[in-house]
Amino acid sequence: MKNIITYVVLALMIMAAYGCNDAEYGAAGTMDDKLGVHAYLVESNSTPGIANSVVTLGSTVTNLVLTPSLTDKEKSDAEFRLVIDKDVLERFNEAEGTGYVVLPEDLVKIESNVKIAAGKFSQDPFIISVKPLPSKLIGTPFALPLRMEKVSGNAEVTSRTASYVYVISSQIIDDLPMFVGASGLRTDDAFNLPQFTIEMRLQVSNTSNRNRDLFFCNTDNGAFMARFEDPQSDQDGIKAHALAQFQGIGDYLNPTIPLEPNKWQHYAVTFDGTNVAIYVNGSFAGKKEIKNSVINNGQFPYMSFMGVGGNYGYWSPGDRWWYGCKVMTNEIRVWDVARTADQIANNIKSVSPDSKGLIGYWRLGRSNYDTSKKIFMNLAGDHHHLHTDKNFTWVANVSSEDYATPW
Repeated sequence: MKNIITYVVLALMIMAAYGCNDAEYGAAGTMDDKLGVHAYLVESNSTPGIANSVVTLGSTVTNLVLTPSLTDKEKSDAEFRLVIDKDVLERFNEAEGTGYVVLPEDLVKIESNVKIAAGKFSQDPFIISVKPLPSKLIGTPFALPLRMEKVSGNAEVTSRTASYVYVISSQIIDDLPMFVGASGLRTDDAFNLPQFTIEMRLQVSNTSNRNRDLFFCNTDNGAFMARFEDPQSDQDGIKAHALAQFQGIGDYLNPTIPLEPNKWQHYAVTFDGTNVAIYVNGSFAGKKEIKNSVINNGQFPYMSFMGVGGNYGYWSPGDRWWYGCKVMTNEIRVWDVARTADQIANNIKSVSPDSKGLIGYWRLGRSNYDTSKKIFMNLAGDHHHLHTDKNFTWVANVSSEDYATPW
């Protein structure tokens, strides 16, 4: 299959300051550091410990620069090295609610150790060379966690300002399927989800009809879904039916934030075993305590997205409700855990296919479509693939960074 993904990768340097909120960003480090001369890192044109530049990784090697510096002059030489530290990234992910994966070390080269001569505050920088990302890795939320270590000399390395996390955010450009009416996207495999997160990033041309399902599952006990519902007419600046309601078996939750047409939007529903919550574009939009029976005790015989089509029980939320509406989606994910608000907000555009708890991950693009089987591949496993019997049109070169994509 021809891989049509192209990309631009941006690396945003963020200081790895974890744990408490009293981290100091100056040269002196924190109270955890012993008194005396300390070494810290400076990214070019930034305050020590706070980087503010953007690096574009292209088709050739990109060099990043970090300069070791001292809080005072020393009478003897001081030598330091940089190491890739997975623990730094783990603490960063935990503190920031992110799910970054360590950039493969074979893509990174740190030129050499750096020595600060006696009587100097700083000298030569560390040069970190990063190779271009292979196409198969585009879209994985990588990061490069670096920590400075003392090799020799009397200056101690500060606990806070000697670590950096380079966050590498991939821009995915692919051809996306556009449906006019119900998408018919579904998996026939059953899910057992006592807790869950279901999320998607989508663009719809209008919200002019109710009961358009974002996801849907019908059972012997009834149907549960997320669907466009209230308000029934334009009201207080909100388009009719723009609030995507969670509808369970005998209970429901309306969000406080609407979905807007003709723009890329992100929608997520979580259930932690007690409460269902809705998030719109990464923002909290409502929470309610429900019974397990409302979601059929976590038993999903199948799952469909954006119009299952056909006749699937009382709601039949397919063709007639979605009639005439254009829709695209580039991210659909199902988790067997209730994701936190920070995790949802910080991972809207992509996640690692190996993320803990991720059981269904579909990037709906031509590069992930098996033409012979007519399925969109599940990047998180070898089953739960999505299929559809509906016709669609490929929209070329849609970027994950698009604010809105022309139809």
